[in-house]
Amino acid sequence: DGIAPIVVADGAIRTDNNGSFVLAISQKSSPLGNRYIAKRVSIEVLASDDNNSAVVADLGNGDYVITTGSGPIKNGDQVRMADSSEG
Repeated sequence: DGIAPIVVADGAIRTDNNGSFVLAISQKSSPLGNRYIAKRVSIEVLASDDNNSAVVADLGNGDYVITTGSGPIKNGDQVRMADSSEG
């Protein structure tokens, strides 16, 4: 069973010695509320244009992918979700 490609913003794609990846949001519950952790997810880029890329990744429908941050973000970092003004 194949994984259907998903479209992500070009700015979300990162590369290191192990290949291309995105940082997805993993949610953890704590007594103080939900915490969001950046999680590295390897991807394969199928096609891209000036704004978006079609990729194959082990992401579920509705998973959040980090596109921008106020500073460098690494796998395992705790992150804060920005309020989305886009509908």
